[in-house]
Amino acid sequence: MTRTINRIPIMLAVTLSLAAFPACKRNNEAKERVQAQWVHMGEEFEDSLESIEKRTESVKNEISVLNEEADRLLPKFKYVENPREVEGYYIYKSWASTYPLKTTSLVMRLTKGEKAELIAALSGGAHFNRIRVTAGGKTAESGTVPHDQALNYRMEGLNTVCFSDSASDSCAKLIADYSGDDVTIQYLDGDRKTGELKYPAKSKEALTDSWRLYDARRRAAHDERLLTKLAKEHEMYAERLQNYYDNPRR
Repeated sequence: MTRTINRIPIMLAVTLSLAAFPACKRNNEAKERVQAQWVHMGEEFEDSLESIEKRTESVKNEISVLNEEADRLLPKFKYVENPREVEGYYIYKSWASTYPLKTTSLVMRLTKGEKAELIAALSGGAHFNRIRVTAGGKTAESGTVPHDQALNYRMEGLNTVCFSDSASDSCAKLIADYSGDDVTIQYLDGDRKTGELKYPAKSKEALTDSWRLYDARRRAAHDERLLTKLAKEHEMYAERLQNYYDNPRR
């Protein structure tokens, strides 16, 4: 009887030990998974920082190239401050002496606020409110600017219209992209063609340089905003990584 009583605690301890083994194993595995996830999180923060730093360096290099392009082109332009205008503008020097326009033509100017404006004029008393550009087998059209004696005004048989939307940007880009081909400007009043201009070679050269200056400045300004965004992201991930290092779970 004594032997039986003494064996019960021993068997019970063994049984309890065997029962606890799977639970301990599961706890250890869970801890290992948490630790692995924690390490992976740190690696992700480090990778994100490295990616942002590489992107930042690339953007800075692009800004440098764009600024060099703008600096190369800028001496070809004249800055005009007209008290009758809301803001000053840059215009190609060969156009400056003939602007404001007095005959059928198309020029481009860049406002002080970095906005591109296509100024089109049609003489002979005909009217228009948009233009169509054809070059290199492709076509681009401006938006419509209604007659208002401001952006679309008429004086002494000359109709002049200022276009400054993304559609007119497409017109300027098309001319710049195909400046070596024939370029035709059609003047439209709604869907009706009221005039046409075969764009002269000198005007193509001037407009191409105008577009390139505008595009370089526009892209550089976009990249400057991107740098600000990247700097904020870098700060955020750097703070997260520091908190990760300081966390005792690591």
